[in-house]
Amino acid sequence: MGLEVARGTSAGLLDAPAPQSVYKNAILDQYVIRYSTMTASRLTPRRAVLFDGFAGGGRYSDGKAGSSEQMMLAAQKARPHTQIDIFVVEQSKALFDRLNGVADEYRRRGIAIESRHGDCGSRLGEVLGWAQGASLFLFLDPCGAVLPYDQLAPLLRQRGAWPRTELLMNFSADLIRRAGGQYKKGQLDLGGVASADNVCGGDWWRDVALQAHLQTRDGSWETAAQAVALEYARRLTRGTKFGYVIAPVRRRQHHQPIYYLIFLTTDVHGLWVFGASAAKAREAWIRALGPEEDAVDGMLFDVVEEQIRAEHDRNIRQISLNLTKLVADGTDKPVVNHTLDVFDQVYGEAKETAFSAALRGLVSSGHIEFVQKGSKPHQHIIRAGKVS
Repeated sequence: MGLEVARGTSAGLLDAPAPQSVYKNAILDQYVIRYSTMTASRLTPRRAVLFDGFAGGGRYSDGKAGSSEQMMLAAQKARPHTQIDIFVVEQSKALFDRLNGVADEYRRRGIAIESRHGDCGSRLGEVLGWAQGASLFLFLDPCGAVLPYDQLAPLLRQRGAWPRTELLMNFSADLIRRAGGQYKKGQLDLGGVASADNVCGGDWWRDVALQAHLQTRDGSWETAAQAVALEYARRLTRGTKFGYVIAPVRRRQHHQPIYYLIFLTTDVHGLWVFGASAAKAREAWIRALGPEEDAVDGMLFDVVEEQIRAEHDRNIRQISLNLTKLVADGTDKPVVNHTLDVFDQVYGEAKETAFSAALRGLVSSGHIEFVQKGSKPHQHIIRAGKVS
């Protein structure tokens, strides 16, 4: 299973929670505690490990939680019923010292946190050993190139399908655009091409990027970066039970992506929950961005809230079309097994409430009926109704 998410957000920063870092942190806030408690509930002991490989300072200068502290907060909230242990790595000594200070606060509250100064890739074996018998969530959000393909691919194969493993990483669109331009000009000595080869696990990306670039009308490299990200995710998961989705991450909605978030999971329910979390995070990002600079001053309505409402209405209409198509063959459909079909191009943008509204309308009109009505949206089983 694989999907490119149609819309995205913006990249994260280490020093301040600017709007471009809100999306990433909001996903972690929404998702990691749900992932940890769900996947650990079937384990003895109930234990999950969260890994932040490029952890930064843990907390922004204004006191707001960064990615690693979001994990620590999740561990604190879940502590009465689920053991969530944290493993963090940071390359910068100054940032690591700040990170360790934040970690000490949570250690005093009883949270198990392993912190390491140095290279993320050199710690993967230690993380796998520490997470043995536990579910594992890996978050890789470097400022530049992500870990080499040759380090990540074996990790996925070593972990297997159970206990659960999920990976959320950024794949640099900036790197692919820069390296693609260098490759086209024959500038193989400038470093970008070699760096992309390392990240991608070979030079296959070169022709993928160049062909996508040559097919554009404006000569841009945006579609090239997208094509490489999709092929990278496909190759990374090939021969495994992992599925993937990718989402473009932008500074503003009309900008080219800075990177693509790639999410890997072996669980269909994980796809559903992550998509719902990403949708809520995207809404937080839109609010953090505020209106565009050219928005009219003194308008009688809130531009941002109007945008959110309009998107919600569009998402309901799109999901209605998707659901109608899904049940057209007349067979019973457990919706959680068809997450990407249900949401399709609005995955990661449409909230569960949009799905529920779309389904409610189709049931009311007789176009869809329940085979089994679950207590939660993802638990419904549906089929085509009497109205064709």
